[in-house]
Amino acid sequence: MYCIAKQVVLPPLTEEERKALVEKAALLSVYAILDAVPDPRKRQGLRYELAFLLTCLLAALLCNCNSTEAVGQWCREHVEVLRQVFGARLFLTPTGSLYRKLLPRLDVQALEEVLGRWIQATLHAVADEPIALDGKTVRGARTDEQAAPHLLSFCTHESQETLFQVRVSEKTNEIPVAKAVLPTLPVAGRVVTCDALHTHADLMQITHDHQGKSVFTVKGNQPTLYDNLATYFADPQAVCQQAETWDRRRGRVEHRVMRVSTEMNGYLAPEWPLVAQVAQVRHTVTCKGQTSTEVVYLITDLSPTQAAPLRLLSGSRPLGHRESLPLCP
Repeated sequence: MYCIAKQVVLPPLTEEERKALVEKAALLSVYAILDAVPDPRKRQGLRYELAFLLTCLLAALLCNCNSTEAVGQWCREHVEVLRQVFGARLFLTPTGSLYRKLLPRLDVQALEEVLGRWIQATLHAVADEPIALDGKTVRGARTDEQAAPHLLSFCTHESQETLFQVRVSEKTNEIPVAKAVLPTLPVAGRVVTCDALHTHADLMQITHDHQGKSVFTVKGNQPTLYDNLATYFADPQAVCQQAETWDRRRGRVEHRVMRVSTEMNGYLAPEWPLVAQVAQVRHTVTCKGQTSTEVVYLITDLSPTQAAPLRLLSGSRPLGHRESLPLCP
């Protein structure tokens, strides 16, 4: 059996070497950082090192290859490119069958951690850009035997960079996954936003313990909290500060009104010890003569000094339409 040149197949990395690679991620290429992924294969008879295979896989996926056979074809069609990038070597064209055998054996968690660390180390986002938790089920990925995978992503608001993305097992849900992953991310000095599913006091506490702040949406999954906020803001005598924004584009008019109060802090403190403000957002959209209105509530540990109503209103817009909501001193 043919073997790859000796100088290309590296000995297995020690745990200390893997840790060093991750810590120096900002100085490394994707190819170099992928060397920190454990190789599940035996060392005898290897034609390709794992970092080479994974780099080719990433490149092919970026070129819209959607199967292992397509990845193999991409490698065959780009031999000269691979030779220029990786230098002369005996083998440059991994096959689709090789990937079919390799991929199920990879340590997915280790791969995600390595890529996540590299992404975090090479961020373009500013240091205080907020982080949004966003869970989605992958479209078109369901098969007769298996449900479509559900992914939980941690993304920056403005630059839309994915700090970390993890598959949520069918045996659990997003909530424990978020609690486990959030402490590993650069939360300090940032605001964490999420949808109502993650509105829990312990997640706010985790964010606070890592020097971050939270803005959580309150809906029906927290019925007591939701009813308390709805009752308070329905009172004409409620003490609030208010801000509003108008957005007019192509015949679509969007009006958002936020009312913010600190008067509920003491009442909510037993269940939400970190609460600093609560808010009501009334979102009215008029398009083609039809008007729809949605009312949601927010809870945050941002103080009025750190986030005045207008700033809080800007930071609570849907992902992709936000202004940055930095954590003010």
